[in-house]
Amino acid sequence: QTFKVKEHAEIARSDYAISGKVSRLRVETSSAFSNDFKIRNTSALATSEQLALADVPVEDVVTGDAITLSRTYLGLKTGQRIILTGERDDLRSETASETRTLREVLIEAGFTVLILDKPLTYSYVRRTVQINANVAPATHGETVREVLGGGDAARVFQSFTLRQPPLTYTSAANASGSASTLEVRVNDLLWHEVSTFFGRGSDERIYVTRTDDDGKTTVTFGDGKTGARLPTGQENVAAKYRKGTGRGGLVKAQQLSQLMTRPLGVKGVTNPLAPAGAADAEDLSGARRNAPLTVLTLGRVVSLQDYEDFARSFSGIEKARAVWVWSGERRQVVLTVAGAEGVEVSPDSALYKNLLDALRQFGDARVPLTIASYEPRFFRLAAAVQTGADFLPEKVLAEVETKLRESFSFGAREFGQPASLSEVVGVMHAVAGVEAIDVNEFYGAEESTPSVKPRLEAKQARPGGTQIFPAQILTLDSRPLALEVMP
Repeated sequence: QTFKVKEHAEIARSDYAISGKVSRLRVETSSAFSNDFKIRNTSALATSEQLALADVPVEDVVTGDAITLSRTYLGLKTGQRIILTGERDDLRSETASETRTLREVLIEAGFTVLILDKPLTYSYVRRTVQINANVAPATHGETVREVLGGGDAARVFQSFTLRQPPLTYTSAANASGSASTLEVRVNDLLWHEVSTFFGRGSDERIYVTRTDDDGKTTVTFGDGKTGARLPTGQENVAAKYRKGTGRGGLVKAQQLSQLMTRPLGVKGVTNPLAPAGAADAEDLSGARRNAPLTVLTLGRVVSLQDYEDFARSFSGIEKARAVWVWSGERRQVVLTVAGAEGVEVSPDSALYKNLLDALRQFGDARVPLTIASYEPRFFRLAAAVQTGADFLPEKVLAEVETKLRESFSFGAREFGQPASLSEVVGVMHAVAGVEAIDVNEFYGAEESTPSVKPRLEAKQARPGGTQIFPAQILTLDSRPLALEVMP
C-alpha cells in the first residue's frame, strides 16, 4: 500500500538484547494497518527516485531517400559516402547493405536528417539499421617495394623482371579499362609507362611492360632513340607496385576484419558489401577474342557495334550488347553488360562508373546512353534417358549433365538467345551411350508449375513504362538436374 508520511522522528529503542536509534513514521490513514503487515516480513520504502521516461519507440521502416537519425550527429557532410546495413522489412532475417552519397544533411528538432542521392532499393527494420560513414574505397593487392637493379647507359632496351607477380591492375576510365599500380623511379626520379616506344623522343623517361603466360611482368626501358636509356648507377632502379589480382580477391561481405597496417586512430575495419568488378588475367582464348576489338574501335565509339566492341575489351566486362531503344520521344543507346563469369555490374561500382566515363570520353557525349547490368534468367529440366547396353548408366547420366551445363552456361549463351526443346534434346543425344530421351520438364525457373515448353525466350533490352529493362541471358538452373534412366 501507499501512504503519505505526516510525521518523522528518531527514537531510541531496545529490544531482543539490541539497542539503537530507529526512525518512526506516522502516516495518514483512516484505519489501522491490516494484519497482513507482519513485523518480520514488512518493508517500508521511504526514499523516492525520479525515473526518466522512456523514449517513444519509432516503429516506421527506413525507406526512400530520407533517413531521420536518433539524435544530432555533427561532422556529416554533403557529398560524403555512407553504407547502410540492416534487416530487410520485406524479407525478415535477410540482411542487406547499400551504399549511397549524402545529397544534403539537415538538423530538424534536434535530430539529424540525411537526404540521399537516390532512394534505397529496399525497406529496412529501423532497430536493425546501422550506418557507416567512415567509408573508404579499397582494391585488391599488397604493396611491394623492391630494387630492380642498376642502370647501364651502354645497354639499349635494358629490362628487369618484377620478383613478386602477379602485378595488380585497377579499374580506370580509359580505353582498356585498367591501370597498372607499377611505379618505377630511377635515381628517385619517376619514369612513366607507355604502351609503345613508337614515335617517342630520345630524352623521354618512359618504359613499357610485358606480361608472360606465367604472370611475370618485365619492365623495358628505351634505347636512346625512342625513349631514354637508363643512367649508369648501382641499384638505382627501384619499383613500387601491388601484387595480387583476379577473382581471388572477391571476399564475402563482412569477411574483412583486420588491417595489415593500422593508421593512427583506426580501431577496426569491415566490408559491409561484397567487392565486385574483379577479373582474372586474360588467357590465350580471351586475348584472341579481345585483341581485334581494340583495332575495330581505334579509340572512338560511333556505331552500336563500336559500343559493344569497346565494352567487351574493357577490363572486367565479359559480354556486351548495344541496341537503340525509344523512351518516350527520345531514342537512346542501351548498353547491356555482364561482368566476368556473369557477375552483376552494379551502378555503384567503380567498374560501372569508369566504363560510363570512358564511353563519354571516346564517344559522342550528346548521344543519350544508358548502361544496365544484364538480367539473368534460368530454366529447369527433367528427363529420362535410355542408355546403351554396353554403357554404365551412371556414367552416361553424368556426361549428359556435364554437356548440358557446358552448352547452357553463361559463357556459352548470348543476350536474348532463346533455348528450344530441340536444342536441349540435340545436346543430350550427342553424348555417347544415349539411345533415347524423354523430356518430362522444360520450363522457366520463375514458373510455379512444371511443364514442357517447346521454346523459352530471352528478351533484348526494351522499354517498360518509365524505365528501361536490360537484355536477358537464359542459362540452365544451378540446382540439381532431375535425370533418370528409363526403365
